[in-house]
Amino acid sequence: MYKSIVGLFTCFTICLLVGCHGGASPSSPQAEAEMRLDSAVYFIERAEYSQAMLQLKQAEMILPQLDDDKQKYQICQYIGWVNEHSGAYAHALDYQEKALEYAEKTKRPELVVDVLINQANTLYNLQLNDSAWNVNLRAAALYSEADDSQRSCIMKNIAYYEMLTDSLPQAENHAYRAALLAQDSSALGNALSLLCMVYIKQGRDDQAELIMNTMTDDGGTTLRRNRYLLRSEYLERKGDYKGALEAYKQWKAIDDSVAISQQNVEMVDLQNRYDRELLTLEKERQRLWFVVALVALLALVLALTWWFDRKQRRLKQRFNEALHDVRSLLGQKEQTISELKQTVDSRVEELQHMQRQLTQFASANRRREMERMLTSVTETKEGIDVLNALVSGDNISQFGKREETALLKVLPAINQELFSSLEQINTPLTPKETFYLVMEHYGIDDNRKALAFCCSNQALRSTKSRLNKKM
Repeated sequence: MYKSIVGLFTCFTICLLVGCHGGASPSSPQAEAEMRLDSAVYFIERAEYSQAMLQLKQAEMILPQLDDDKQKYQICQYIGWVNEHSGAYAHALDYQEKALEYAEKTKRPELVVDVLINQANTLYNLQLNDSAWNVNLRAAALYSEADDSQRSCIMKNIAYYEMLTDSLPQAENHAYRAALLAQDSSALGNALSLLCMVYIKQGRDDQAELIMNTMTDDGGTTLRRNRYLLRSEYLERKGDYKGALEAYKQWKAIDDSVAISQQNVEMVDLQNRYDRELLTLEKERQRLWFVVALVALLALVLALTWWFDRKQRRLKQRFNEALHDVRSLLGQKEQTISELKQTVDSRVEELQHMQRQLTQFASANRRREMERMLTSVTETKEGIDVLNALVSGDNISQFGKREETALLKVLPAINQELFSSLEQINTPLTPKETFYLVMEHYGIDDNRKALAFCCSNQALRSTKSRLNKKM
């Protein structure tokens, strides 16, 4: 629990710091992504690639919340570019693949070409020349949709592969076209360097010298670096080792100035540390949600237990009240036997329904107790049913000892006078004789008695004669 709280506090702190660093909190994930991308471009232009990567990784966190595939493409494309520029080629390929997926979803060919060009460059850097060639062919298939800068890169990559495979005339043509299409000093420097290498391979030293002389110092860092590197290699081939060493030193001086941004290990370590922090934060967040869910579940269980216990208590109270009502009904003289039967029938049905609810989760002892209580009420109902059949003149020809017992159990509560008169008879009565006396007490005439017993008047007179002797 403590660690979960710490994790939540850490998450809150990071969010607060991010908000402070970026100004006011963006109103939407799209706005935040745009802010992160702008910051990343700012740091890239200043060659502060670690800071740029931090902004891009922040933007990567909200990828699932973005609806704009172009924004998703830009985030992955920039992360791939920074990785490739820093020599972290494996990471670069991973993000280039993601960027390609989003670029294809935008249905904008120029974005697809951008990713393919970057992939080809990365694969060439990894010495995977055939793979780079195949990727560049995919970019070339979209040549008509590309701008001049992209076309220059496509031509340069074609020329480079052709130079590697000794197709030098074709390489020369494509390198020349790449230089004509170049839109910036970096692209121009790459194209001219490639053209110069082709000339050197062809033994055309004069043309190579001419190209190197055009790569003046005022053409930007890339042009100067390429010029000194080419001159160092060219002079070394010509046997001018002193000149080659001097050119190499000049190249190294420029190259060292950007070496910090090209440290593969540092960039990979930065991303790995950031990903580990995110993973740790996510685990803490999951633990927190697990604890919250567990507490909520326990609260729900307690609430349900309280509610169920309260419901059971109320149901038990109603059950006991219904039992009491059934017993009190038996002593209400103002009710007729038929009214009493109807009321008790409804109450017993209600009791049976409540008993089923109460015993669903009750213990075995509690269930037996309730079954015993309900059995008592059921027997009371049975006695009332017998009495109602007697006074209603129903067919009682099948009634026997069981019905007599049920009747005698309820009779004291319903008609104590009748029950006392029956008890005063010393000679045991048969069930038929008991029923006869009850019917006689309630004023049932002999014809209705005979119909109820399904017997003749003569048989009824015989019963009456036996009773007179017993009484």
